[in-house]
Amino acid sequence: MGLGIQIPLNDSAIAVQEDSFEAVETKLSKTLDRLGNYYRANYLKPNPSKTNVSAFHLRNKQANRKLIVKWEDVELTHCSTPTYLGVTLDRALTYKTHCEKTSKKINTRNGLIRKLTGSAWGAQPHALRVSAMALCYSVGEYACPVWRSSTHAKKIDIALNTTCRLITGCLRNTPMDKVYLLVGIPPPSVRRLISSKIECGKQKRDTRYPMYGQNDPNSRLKSRKSFLKITEELTETPLLSRLNEWKKLITDTNGKRWLEPAERLPHGNNLDWPVWKTLNRLRVGVGRTKENMRKWGYGEQDITCICGQDQTTSHLLVCPRGPSPCTQEDLMLGNKKAVNTAIYWTKENI
Repeated sequence: MGLGIQIPLNDSAIAVQEDSFEAVETKLSKTLDRLGNYYRANYLKPNPSKTNVSAFHLRNKQANRKLIVKWEDVELTHCSTPTYLGVTLDRALTYKTHCEKTSKKINTRNGLIRKLTGSAWGAQPHALRVSAMALCYSVGEYACPVWRSSTHAKKIDIALNTTCRLITGCLRNTPMDKVYLLVGIPPPSVRRLISSKIECGKQKRDTRYPMYGQNDPNSRLKSRKSFLKITEELTETPLLSRLNEWKKLITDTNGKRWLEPAERLPHGNNLDWPVWKTLNRLRVGVGRTKENMRKWGYGEQDITCICGQDQTTSHLLVCPRGPSPCTQEDLMLGNKKAVNTAIYWTKENI
């Protein structure tokens, strides 16, 4: 059983490990008495009202058991989900609450990114990407080596998926593997993995690291593995490592990738926002065509294009009413044919 107390002095904490709640309470009380003496000897005033006590254990039958600890004759508040250094902990260290809170923060900041995009106006794609990295990804990846293995990390992935769709202008039905390639950001799982490897290397090699030389504790559950056992050191640059891990997630089609992974926006990122949005929808093959709108329950039954043929996504590239026939290769290159096609269908709000 582990326990932590947060002391209102530079985010300090006291940790005690014992086999019973009673033993933990006794040891903590004695430690706090000594701490109180230290405070008074150095002309400091203890503040029990801002001090919380929490218990971390896997005893589900005693999940609601609260620790009774007094400091300066004041009973400390028991907090089931304390926040320490920006990370919200819980009894079983599942990080469920932390992931939920982080997801809400990202969605709030997605609202700011959404203000920079619209149906007819939007910021430059590069500005959107930089803003998203600073506002959303900085929050979504904070202390990720700690909670990376949590099953609740997917809640953060969902919020970051929305961030990437906002940058590219892609619709919700777009496969996320293509969205990440268009936005030039590796999937969240890849970025968290590389961040963990960087921290692993620091812990093993950097003597200045606070946890340098720490031995792995014995785990009584097979499902619980220490950080060092599930994480390897980084053997190449972070950029190259992210790209290599990213490539492993991409399924090749006939030995050729849809788009080569790169941490930058693809061709066409200098276009105005409406054209950039339409170009990306044509690239992924998911746009507001009459066929798709009927499929999603928003359009009419008639899917006939102005040229008389069925308005499918592939038809948009060769529609005789368009500027000129365009291929998928043209779209990926972002050449003149692709731009002219995107400009034409931007007016049609595809």
